[in-house]
Amino acid sequence: MNDEGGLEITLLAFGPLAEALDWKQHQLTLQSQLSVGQVLDILDLGGWNEKGLITALNGIHCTLSTELKDGDELALLPPVSGG
Repeated sequence: MNDEGGLEITLLAFGPLAEALDWKQHQLTLQSQLSVGQVLDILDLGGWNEKGLITALNGIHCTLSTELKDGDELALLPPVSGG
């Protein structure tokens, strides 16, 4: 755990989500242990979640109820559309 007593996670965003957030990688310090869904709420990404946002924790697909730990890497993958 980091010196402040919180959890530090790395967020990765891809595609149009990275453009909307204006970052591809971001460090986020949480004051308590949260779930993936709670972090999405903090980031105000509910609309993306409704469109089919996929989340992966440390390279493995995860659910919104997955609890985050210090040092985790959370990837946010928006749905892909083709034509």
